[in-house]
Amino acid sequence: MARLYPILLLLCVLSGVGYLVYQYYASTQERIAILTANNAKLETAHKQTVVEFEQYRVNVKEEIDKFKKELEKQQKLNDELNNNLKEVKANNKVITQLLAENDIIKNSLADPQATEDTINEEVDLFFGAIDCASDSNCVQPQQ
Repeated sequence: MARLYPILLLLCVLSGVGYLVYQYYASTQERIAILTANNAKLETAHKQTVVEFEQYRVNVKEEIDKFKKELEKQQKLNDELNNNLKEVKANNKVITQLLAENDIIKNSLADPQATEDTINEEVDLFFGAIDCASDSNCVQPQQ
């Protein structure tokens, strides 16, 4: 019996150590399973985020390209308006010079019938040009 107690004590110590090793192994396996599942979720989320970011980047690039095209279009329109403005200013200078050279009141007092005829001809040409521009019956000769 005296020999039996140390053997029993040794069996108890070994079974306690075995139980602790089993618990450690089981908890480690459980943590490995949880970490594997979490890793799979993270990889899926990462792939989805990469795809969404790529789509967002493509959308932003398309918007930038549209904006650049619109900006170029606006610049062309601004250039066209500036050119038209320069032409109008030049035409206004010509008209101003013609008006400065001709004194309508003095001419109409000198020869009222000739002034009236000239004014009527110019008004007819003006309204004829408007008719031609609006695709109405064009009675003016083409120049």
